[in-house]
Amino acid sequence: MITCPWCGTNYQEFQSNCDNCGGSLPLPVESAPVSPEPITASEIPLTPPLPPRQIPGKVMSRMLLTDAGAITGGIFLLIGAIFFVVGIALLIPIITLPVGLPFAGLGFTFLVVGGILFIWRYQNAQQTIEILRDGQAALGEITNVSQNYHVRVNNRYPWVIQYQFKVHGQAHQGRLSTLSQPDLSQQPGKAVYVLYQHDDPEKNTLYPSPYGYYGL
Repeated sequence: MITCPWCGTNYQEFQSNCDNCGGSLPLPVESAPVSPEPITASEIPLTPPLPPRQIPGKVMSRMLLTDAGAITGGIFLLIGAIFFVVGIALLIPIITLPVGLPFAGLGFTFLVVGGILFIWRYQNAQQTIEILRDGQAALGEITNVSQNYHVRVNNRYPWVIQYQFKVHGQAHQGRLSTLSQPDLSQQPGKAVYVLYQHDDPEKNTLYPSPYGYYGL
């Protein structure tokens, strides 16, 4: 049985794409590429399809909706828009001009900060999508799983998953956050596949993506 890593739909036989969400399905175990690096984990992880992979459209929105920076940027944009509109309205009557100027100025500041923050996180999410679609695959291992109690998103503390992998004998590390508690396949010591940018392995992410079925 093959399970879609994006939406959780099960298939008895292999097919290239999920009928439900359109995402690329993992390769059968027997088609897994042979890794020169030994793995110590007892379970075989899902094998990524060959690039280019089909990524469901909802993955980008899920990244942004579970990203503390993107959420903060969105809140700043909303607050900024409200303050700016109110400030401009107060500038029209001469009597409220002294109140309107601070409101408009504060609103503009929130708009600028929120816009910069949101654009930064959006570009980061876009880069992750590109790696999920075109990245090279390498076997790695989960090194640590912990909760970040310094940040709270949607009344939940995000989980931080840290992992390591090797490319041409060179060790690399990565980390990502997810709002869902990692399952048994995402515990320290477990083998995982890592997708990385071929010209810069420091830009990487886990497969399956925690922003698909397993991340929500």
